[in-house]
Amino acid sequence: MSRTTMKGLRFAAHGGPEVLSWDDVPVPEPGPGELLIEVRAFAINWADLLERAGKYPGAPEPPYVTGHDLTGVVVAHGPGTEGPAIGTRVFGVIPRGGAAAEFVAAPADQVYPVPDALDDHKAAGAAGPYLTADAAIVTLGRLRKGEDVLIQAAAGAYGSACLQLCRAYGAGTIIATAGSAAKVEQLRRWGADVAVDYTTRDFAEVVTEVTGGRGVPLVLESVGGDVLGRSLDCVSPGGRLVSVGASSGRSSDRFRLHTLFELGISVSGFTLGKWLERNPELVRPSVERVLGQFETGAADPVVARVFPAAEVADAHAFLAGRRSIGRTVVAMTPTF
Repeated sequence: MSRTTMKGLRFAAHGGPEVLSWDDVPVPEPGPGELLIEVRAFAINWADLLERAGKYPGAPEPPYVTGHDLTGVVVAHGPGTEGPAIGTRVFGVIPRGGAAAEFVAAPADQVYPVPDALDDHKAAGAAGPYLTADAAIVTLGRLRKGEDVLIQAAAGAYGSACLQLCRAYGAGTIIATAGSAAKVEQLRRWGADVAVDYTTRDFAEVVTEVTGGRGVPLVLESVGGDVLGRSLDCVSPGGRLVSVGASSGRSSDRFRLHTLFELGISVSGFTLGKWLERNPELVRPSVERVLGQFETGAADPVVARVFPAAEVADAHAFLAGRRSIGRTVVAMTPTF
């Protein structure tokens, strides 16, 4: 690498999308076991919005280069790093951040070769939602073939990944929720058996009707707040609820320790970044299953919109406005 500086997306203080700026920063040096990746595209998560707003627990103090989900090309190896080879197109999630830049240094075990079926825009946002969904469904949710599932916020990146993988893994009736009539229609096209607009109907009542009052063995939840609280009423005795986030920015007053034994259910929490940083081998089975689903076409990442790098603030606003059906992606360009 002959370059010593690059453009990186930072914010000097917490605030709205207007605080984002492309700044000149040093090109990172890959350390032992790391790769230097030239970034082609990155996706925006709810975590990115919360970090920018100063509401994400454990985030560093600004300024720092943001971004976690990316696709790009390997351009250099750190000391002792073996593969992927230079020139390999890779995608992944970088828990420590830095993906919203022209280059990023990343641990080699946190990125994976991109399947030929995925272009850069689909690959940029694929790893986070699909690896999270697989772990929630299989590792923690222990889905058995024929079991009914409730998927909350199923029109988003994570929810749509859950819907596709539940169908591929043999779920029974899939009940999926979303926040508008247009999103509900999309859920039906994606294969949801029952699609609920939670702005006009009580999803818990729908679950009761569909299941004859039994509830569902598995709930996949990512909203938090009242949605999490009401979701507890949808789990059948002995069932499981897996929570992977709180896009509402709120916890649930309903959730208490006694809730578990009162309802006779289990509740699990999952954050992909923690597993990648502390125990990446736990993620490897999910990687293998998800790559297989991409190769067969059973899983196909949904991209809501692609923004050029110069319009990254608009991309943040687009996601925050809950207008996206699928992933919000930013494509890197030669100039900013």
